[in-house]
Amino acid sequence: MRRWAALLLLGAALFCTALAEMGETLTVGASGEGVLAVKRQLYALGFYRTDEFTRKYTEDTAQKISLFQTLCGLNATGTVDANTWDALFREDAPHAPHATMKPLATPAPTPAVDWPERDAEGFLAGEGSFVVENDEAGQWIYLDHDLRVEITRRRDSGAALEWFETEIWCRGDTALETVATDPSRPGRDFRAPYEIAEEHGFVLGFSDDFYANRMSEKETVGIIIRQGQIYSEKTNKNNGHYLPNLDMMAQYPDGTLAVYRCNEITAQELLDDGAINVFSFGPILIRDGKINELVYEYYKSIEPRHALGMIAPGHYWLLSVQGRTKSSEGTTLQRMAEMMQQKGVTQALNLDGGNTMALVFRGRMLNKLAVYKNKAFIRSVTSLIGIGHENQE
Repeated sequence: MRRWAALLLLGAALFCTALAEMGETLTVGASGEGVLAVKRQLYALGFYRTDEFTRKYTEDTAQKISLFQTLCGLNATGTVDANTWDALFREDAPHAPHATMKPLATPAPTPAVDWPERDAEGFLAGEGSFVVENDEAGQWIYLDHDLRVEITRRRDSGAALEWFETEIWCRGDTALETVATDPSRPGRDFRAPYEIAEEHGFVLGFSDDFYANRMSEKETVGIIIRQGQIYSEKTNKNNGHYLPNLDMMAQYPDGTLAVYRCNEITAQELLDDGAINVFSFGPILIRDGKINELVYEYYKSIEPRHALGMIAPGHYWLLSVQGRTKSSEGTTLQRMAEMMQQKGVTQALNLDGGNTMALVFRGRMLNKLAVYKNKAFIRSVTSLIGIGHENQE
């Protein structure tokens, strides 16, 4: 007890010392608890990568303070004065800017589309459907009275990178759907994704969170809801930076897609809120328009990637980056998040990529087979996300 009391008294003394020194001017050569308080706050704001500090105010400290002052609109003196103290500890204190990735080369323009008559919202004015399938130009379009899908293949001439941008607009009863090969036994009956998409006559089908693999491997599955039914409710207790970390995306009847951390909400709470489908993979890429900080520190490997995002209810953006091929190595999650944010995506979740990624248009898979362990293949799955139906007979 005496030892704990002594430690508490020491901690209180140090805290009081720091408070006494906060507010005094600090510059290169200064030392003490006030300097330590500054460094800890700079760490919290992302200016330091480690929290192992000395109590000395060095040239490096001054450089970080100068950058912080610039972000606040203060004179970049490198000295902590009264205005800088105040700015450092405000609730809206700016975080350190992240290094952005090398800009992609400007992609080649796609051919102009000879659109049929459309209504004010851009959907087909008449009956039937309008289809474009231009493999050479990398352009695929489907349009009817309630659905508009535009897929564009992009290439970066400055790197081995190739991807598909899929923009989806829908209205009325047309919405994102989920299907399973055997709804009575979730996670069973693995089949090729293009077979599942063709069987259900989807205009567009794409792979999801591959929850069946975690079920079969007896791993933590995450919160999985399909058509209002809970398939799994056990998830990670902590929001880590492993893959998948089991962050979630919930789909609601009004077309809203919302993202949640793995441990933020329960399966029953999601159902009570009206969620009809919940996908669990992660990490979150974008939430409320802001990029998840985790993607700047982790997930640096170059891989095939696949992510779904919402611009607005009924307006979605799917990004599918090819990888493990000669023409495309893949990319990082930072790149994915930045590309989606640039398109106006407000909520986005990383889905299963790698050899699971599949993008199927009218029964035909558009992405190339990724190579893993010297074998080119697409993983079999038990479920798929799709939208739109047509009779292709």
